[in-house]
Amino acid sequence: METDNSIESQIAAVLSDIHQKGYSSVQPFIIGKVEQRMLLFAQANAVTLASDELYMSAKQLQHCMRASKNAKGLVVADIDLICFPQNRFQMDLYYDGECFIYTDGLSKFIIHPNYKMKVNREEVKLVNFITATRRTDKKEFNGKRYIKIQ
Repeated sequence: METDNSIESQIAAVLSDIHQKGYSSVQPFIIGKVEQRMLLFAQANAVTLASDELYMSAKQLQHCMRASKNAKGLVVADIDLICFPQNRFQMDLYYDGECFIYTDGLSKFIIHPNYKMKVNREEVKLVNFITATRRTDKKEFNGKRYIKIQ
């Protein structure tokens, strides 16, 4: 039997660990290149992107599934997390002065452009998925706090 090493299967494996054990010890992994819109916006607005690849980690996936979020009904469905690396290209992209936010109108996915984290016991800065939240207020992105990236 062939093993599926796709990004989607990596995310699914981490989520499965979290559901079964409450945690996952999978090392942070690349879910794709930083997309062009983010790159151009960062260059034009002096935002430091720590890497040209977008990372996801078990710790951050665990964070977006924590009990306090679950109690409020804010946990994003596993399938939305699994499909995020592909679906992000069709989502709206915003910048709030600190992080990039992808949204499909139902959920938002937070990306930190210069996140300090440990990979293989070494501290590095990366463009990293931070968390995801369900049920964004439809008017949330209309305010002055967010810059829409075209």
